[in-house]
Amino acid sequence: MTAFLVALVPSIGVLFIFWIGIRALVQADRRERAAQARIEAEERVRNRTTTAGGPDSAASNTGSAANNPDA
Repeated sequence: MTAFLVALVPSIGVLFIFWIGIRALVQADRRERAAQARIEAEERVRNRTTTAGGPDSAASNTGSAANNPDA
C-alpha cells in the first residue's frame, strides 16, 4: 500500500500544479475580456455622443436656415 501511495503522490502533485496554472490562465483571460468589453463600451458611448451632438451637426442645423432666403 505504501509503494502505491509513493508512486501516486508525485503525479498528483504535478496534476495539482498544472491545475493551478490552467486556472490562473482562465481567470486572467476572463478578466482581460471583461476589461476589453468595458473599454469598448466606453468607446461606443464616447463615439455616440460625439457624432450625435458634435459641433458639425449643430453648425449645420443653425447655418442652413440663415443661408436659405426662402425661410
